[in-house]
Amino acid sequence: MKRSIRRVNALLLLLLTTVSVSAQELFSLEEAIKYALENNENVKIARVNTSDAESQVGETRADGLPQINARFGYTNNPTLQSSILDISRFDPTVPEGTEGRIAFGIKNQGDLNINATQMIWDGSFFIGLKAAKMLREKVLVDEQKAEQDVREQVMKAYYMVLVNQVRTELIEINMATLDSTLRDTRLLYENGFAEKIDVSRLQVQLNNLESEMSGVEQAILASKNMLKLTMGMPVDSEIELSDDLETFDFNYSVAEVDAYTVADRLEVQQLEYLKRLAELDVKNVRSQYIPKVNLSAAWGRNTGSSTFSGVWESDRWFSYSSVGVNVSIPVFDGLRKKYTVERKRYQLETLNYQSSLLTNSLRQQLIDAKKALDVNLERLSVQEDNMELAQEVADVTRAKFTEGVGSNLELIDADQAYKVAEINYLTALYDAIVAKIDLDKALGKLN
Repeated sequence: MKRSIRRVNALLLLLLTTVSVSAQELFSLEEAIKYALENNENVKIARVNTSDAESQVGETRADGLPQINARFGYTNNPTLQSSILDISRFDPTVPEGTEGRIAFGIKNQGDLNINATQMIWDGSFFIGLKAAKMLREKVLVDEQKAEQDVREQVMKAYYMVLVNQVRTELIEINMATLDSTLRDTRLLYENGFAEKIDVSRLQVQLNNLESEMSGVEQAILASKNMLKLTMGMPVDSEIELSDDLETFDFNYSVAEVDAYTVADRLEVQQLEYLKRLAELDVKNVRSQYIPKVNLSAAWGRNTGSSTFSGVWESDRWFSYSSVGVNVSIPVFDGLRKKYTVERKRYQLETLNYQSSLLTNSLRQQLIDAKKALDVNLERLSVQEDNMELAQEVADVTRAKFTEGVGSNLELIDADQAYKVAEINYLTALYDAIVAKIDLDKALGKLN
C-alpha cells in the first residue's frame, strides 16, 4: 500500500504547504482527537452528568446530617375568639350555673423557636448513599465511553478526508496524463494521422474526469464537515489535515486478540454497574421493613401582650424546650413492598440476561473485527496489485497509441480500467482502515 500512495502523498503535501494557514487550522489526528475531547457536545454532556452525579452524592449525604431550622413569628389578633362558659367555676361569688362570655388569648403574640432533627437509623439512607456513590462511578465509565465513541468517530472521519484527498490527487494525475494525450492526438489529427473521433473520445473522457473531480471535491467538503461536526468545531471553519495515510498501522497481535477478555470493555462495565444498582434497589425496598429512628430537639421563647409595644419587653418572654425520640414502625402496607421487591428482582434478572447476551455479542464482535480486517487487508493487497497492473497496461497502451500502433479505443478502455482500479483500491483502503479501527475498539485500545 505504501509504495502505491507515496507518489500521491508527495503531491498532497505540496498542495497543503501552499495553502494559507492564516485562515485555516492544521490538525494532526491526535490534535483532532484532543480538540474533540474538549469540544464535542456528547463528551461535554457526559462530563456534566459526572458533575451531577457528584452533587447527588452530596445531596443524599445531606439527608443524614442534622437538620436545623429557626423561626420567628408575630401574630396580631384584632378579634379574640370567645366561648360561653359557666363562670361560677371561676368566680365563687357568682351564683352556680351563671353563664358568661369569655375571650381566650391575647391581642399580640410573639414566638421564637429553633428545632433540630437528627436521623439515628434509616436503612434507606445508607443504601441510598451507597447507590449514589456507585452511580458516580458509573457515570465516570459513561464519560469514558463517550470519549471512546468520539475517538472512533474522529478517526473514521479523519481518514475519510485523507482517502478522498488521495482520490483527488489520482484524478489530477489522470487528467494531466489524458490532457497530454489529447493534445498529441489533436496534433496527429491536424496532420492527418488520426481521426476526429479519436479526439472526441479523449475529450469526452477528459470531461468525465473533470465532472468526477467536482464530485470528489464535494465529497471532501462533506467529509470535512462531518469531521468538524464530530470534533465540535463550527462547520463554517476552515480545516486542513497534516497526517497522511502512510502513518496508519495495520499491524495487530493475534495472541492479544486470543487472550483478550471482553470483561474489560466499557459496555460490560456499564451493565455491571446497572446490575449492582439494581441489587441495591432491592435492598432499599427491603430496608423499609426496618423501623426508622429520629432524634428531635426544640428550644424557643414566646410572649403575649395586649399592646404591640409590650411584645418587645424582655421580661414578658418565656422560654420552653423539648427533646424527643421518634420511632416509625411499619406495620402493614397491603403487601406493597413484597410485590415491589419481586418487580425489582425481575428487573435484575433481565439485566443478568442482557449481560450474558452482551458478553457473547462483544466476543463475536471481536472475532468478526479480526476476520474483517484480515479479509480487507487481503482485498487491499489484491486491489493494490490490480491498480499497478492497470497502470502498467494504460502506460503501454498509451505508448503504443502515441507511436501509431495502438487504437484509440484500446487507450480509452485501458484508462477506464485504471480509473476503476484506483476507485476499488481506495475503497478497499478505507474499508481496511475502518476494520482496523473497529478491531482496536473491540480490543479496548481506543479508551
